[in-house]
Amino acid sequence: MLEQLKKDKQLWLNCLSIFIVGVGLIFIYYILKNLGLITNQIHTFILLIRPVIIAFGIAYVLNRPMIYIEKKLKDLSRKIFKKELASGASRGFTILLLFILVVGSIYVLFNSIIPPIMKNLRLLLESLPMFQESMNYYIKELGPYVESFINQQQIDQISNFITNLLSAIGTQILQLGTGVITNVTGFAISTLTTIILSIYFLKDKEILINSVDKGAQALLSPRLLKRMKQLLHDLDVVFGGFLIAQLIAAILAGVFSTLILLVIRHPFAILVGLVTGVTNVIPYIGPILGALLGCVLGLFSSLNLAILSLILLTIYQQLDANVIQPKLLSNSVGLNPVWVLIAILIGGHYLGMVGMIVSIPSAALAQIYLTRRYHRLKNQQKI
Repeated sequence: MLEQLKKDKQLWLNCLSIFIVGVGLIFIYYILKNLGLITNQIHTFILLIRPVIIAFGIAYVLNRPMIYIEKKLKDLSRKIFKKELASGASRGFTILLLFILVVGSIYVLFNSIIPPIMKNLRLLLESLPMFQESMNYYIKELGPYVESFINQQQIDQISNFITNLLSAIGTQILQLGTGVITNVTGFAISTLTTIILSIYFLKDKEILINSVDKGAQALLSPRLLKRMKQLLHDLDVVFGGFLIAQLIAAILAGVFSTLILLVIRHPFAILVGLVTGVTNVIPYIGPILGALLGCVLGLFSSLNLAILSLILLTIYQQLDANVIQPKLLSNSVGLNPVWVLIAILIGGHYLGMVGMIVSIPSAALAQIYLTRRYHRLKNQQKI
């Protein structure tokens, strides 16, 4: 009788296993069959919550300056009024001052940098018809040196490709402002929603964190919750430091590239500097793109200017790649410059540009956990 019950139990377990596997296969088949629909729904959902995501990002970036300014305001209040500002008042003043600084910086940026950039773009588009003639002239001058490894048809293809690429880029950037003006209502509503949400994230961050913490306590075990909090703290330290380092590196790359090109009277110095700074979010890539773009745009003036631009910006790229960025990143995330370079090389080899971006925070997190585990094991050995 007992043996029969065991056999029946095993049979039921086998049937249940087969049923679960079957349901799983049907579910996978449904997902694969409707993958396009599911992808569209996910895309729609992301577009819907995009203001929330952007607002959270803005609040995260502004959180550290807010903490610093709020502390200074409280110290100033104690010195002047002999008492500390109320928490709500100090937070409100801090957020107001912070957004005044941000809006003021954006206003100065648009009035001092955007007009020269637009002028550079218009000059670029106006000069494009002459680019083909310039390329042919340079090729003719360099004929004996290039004919051994490239023919005229390939030269024409390269010239046409560069001309079309520059034309497309310049046109798209110029049309960007027109598109914003055309969709001004939607843009204004989206921007206003994002700003309001970011203000609420900053103003009520303790309340929001407390709410999330209560929800996590209800769903997770104390041990898992402790680990999650430690992971989020480590991510905040590493990612925050990485963002600050990349921002400083991007500003330095943009400013120095612009200054170098201004000294040699490059007509597109500001445009090249902007591209160099923006693309420097990918470690070491910005100055390389800047050097190539500076060289190509330098051909609009003269071959000598193009070569000089390439040489000077390549020298800066080497300085940026081997000294500036490793030092900044090592100071911000706590990695030795050698490990920074190794992490970028490995990340870039296996995951391309994305790998180059995520490799440094990942390596910094790995170092934190390995160091923590080393000290834990060392303390256990002492005991």
